[in-house]
Amino acid sequence: MREFDLQTIQPGQYFTQPVYLDNKYVLLSPETPLCEELLKRLREWGFRSLLTDGEASDETLEPCAGGISGEAPLLSYQTDLKEREHLQEVRSFYHELLAYTEQLFTAFVSKNELPRESVSEQVKRLIEVVRQRRKFILRLTEIESGKQNYVVEHSVKTAIVAIAIGNTMKLPTHKLIELAIAALLHMVGMVRLPPQIYMSQKDLTPQERKAITAHTVLGFKVLKQSSFPVPVCLAVLECHEKLDGTGYPRGITEEKISLYARVIAVAGSFAALTSKRPFRPAYPAHASILELLKYRGTAYDETVLRALVVTVSIYPIGSYVLLQNGARGMVVDTNTADARTPNVRVLSAPDGRVYSDPPTVATTTEEYQIARALTAEEARQVSRR
Repeated sequence: MREFDLQTIQPGQYFTQPVYLDNKYVLLSPETPLCEELLKRLREWGFRSLLTDGEASDETLEPCAGGISGEAPLLSYQTDLKEREHLQEVRSFYHELLAYTEQLFTAFVSKNELPRESVSEQVKRLIEVVRQRRKFILRLTEIESGKQNYVVEHSVKTAIVAIAIGNTMKLPTHKLIELAIAALLHMVGMVRLPPQIYMSQKDLTPQERKAITAHTVLGFKVLKQSSFPVPVCLAVLECHEKLDGTGYPRGITEEKISLYARVIAVAGSFAALTSKRPFRPAYPAHASILELLKYRGTAYDETVLRALVVTVSIYPIGSYVLLQNGARGMVVDTNTADARTPNVRVLSAPDGRVYSDPPTVATTTEEYQIARALTAEEARQVSRR
């Protein structure tokens, strides 16, 4: 794209192609004049130039003609900047937590150390971030790194989702802390196993499968020896139990399974389904929710599943969707009154035109109802615009 110096652009001047502030953000559609107030604000914000593939007009139109206020695009950009800032803050915190968890597991394997107070302080920070930045930290596919050992990243994701579910279930703070500790450490027994077993791309041998199913017992013993609270230890022991008794290690059923374990079972499964593995791609978040719902009442607790759906909606935050009118957008927040109708930022119009000032709509009306989730390739196309 060509670069045009802001100092040379006159009020009322327009361009024959979309105008960009950077390589991604569309400021104005073709032949939309730049008004004096917009130019002034752009300079105040420190912008020096605009980008476009088009040509500058030789004539000027009435500034802000056609209902363009001049304020709206910039206000949208300010909002977009703030959201990017929040997302970057969350991403930085997430990567810090990954590094902490990796160091924690490494110290455990090499020195048999598992510092209870340190873990407690970390999960307290995480709980606060989930409460304050829920909309951003639940966009797991956008903030994940994919560089850490699978056990590390899975543990962190499970803790995030478990805390979000716990908040929805209105667990008191002390129980939320216990839940978060259990979720973060529920794979601690696994790190004692050779990585080639739990990262295997082939069918496991009976011996390898037995080793995998033993990791909850190992984790229980480790946490008990490290003086973690009994509810935390039990949650780690029982997190792979199922309501119908087909889980492991003890095959217990329904009310015999602790609440924390039932939450971690749902949170861990959602985290696993939405993550890329060596043997399969990540499931879209919407498909992951539908997959979990197939097993409500048999593998997963219905109350916990309902809390997950309320927390992330049927179309989870960060999902790309097609609306009934043909527009495409991204889910940016849930609707607590109806999990099927989250709020969506509309990124492109039904005719494919990219919005310079993307509106956020409630999907409760017929026009803006969600028709379906976009495929992975469709989502990539939308996210690149």
